[in-house]
Amino acid sequence: MPADQNLQDIVVGAIDVGAPKNIGWAIVSGDDVEHGGDLDEFIVRFAKASDRKPSALGFEAPLFIPHGRPIQKLTSQRNGENGRPWSAGAGATVTTIGLAIVTHVLAGLREHGCKQRAVLDWKAWPNKDDLLLFEAFVSGDNHAGPGEHWKDALNAAHGFVAALPNLDAANAVLEPEVFSLIGACLIRTGWAKAGDELLSQPCLVIRP
Repeated sequence: MPADQNLQDIVVGAIDVGAPKNIGWAIVSGDDVEHGGDLDEFIVRFAKASDRKPSALGFEAPLFIPHGRPIQKLTSQRNGENGRPWSAGAGATVTTIGLAIVTHVLAGLREHGCKQRAVLDWKAWPNKDDLLLFEAFVSGDNHAGPGEHWKDALNAAHGFVAALPNLDAANAVLEPEVFSLIGACLIRTGWAKAGDELLSQPCLVIRP
């Protein structure tokens, strides 16, 4: 992180992915905290809060899957998932739902005037007003109770803030080769072009 970068300037948003009735979101900007359950409200509020500021946006869903593995390990857990593989049970469900939620949010932010550059490389962030996309991995005792999905989102946002300025040390999942679902979503919603090599680029995974 640049020496002149003030942590108070960074805006962090996070979304707990699920069916529409089970969505929760949170935005942390310095000492200011907002949260709710309406996804379209999040889009409006995050677009406004992140305007011309370095920002980060996390989704609680797998945003990349392993690539290039032998057939016996195609659906095995990612390195760091520790017994909760992306391909099984809730992981497989939220991976699929996440594609719909992520593209809805990214398209909505574009429609609300977000023009900053979207990036996945956490080691070179923050840079000006770049938007960093990351995966939130909230599991086990860190999960909030039923109906409190915004708390999971807030937990993810606070986990990201707590990891600053050394995000690399906090990265929870390491895979040598990936197929990037978030990269595909960025291309589909006009945030990036197909030639940007985003489909093979992993994103940061924050596990509060």
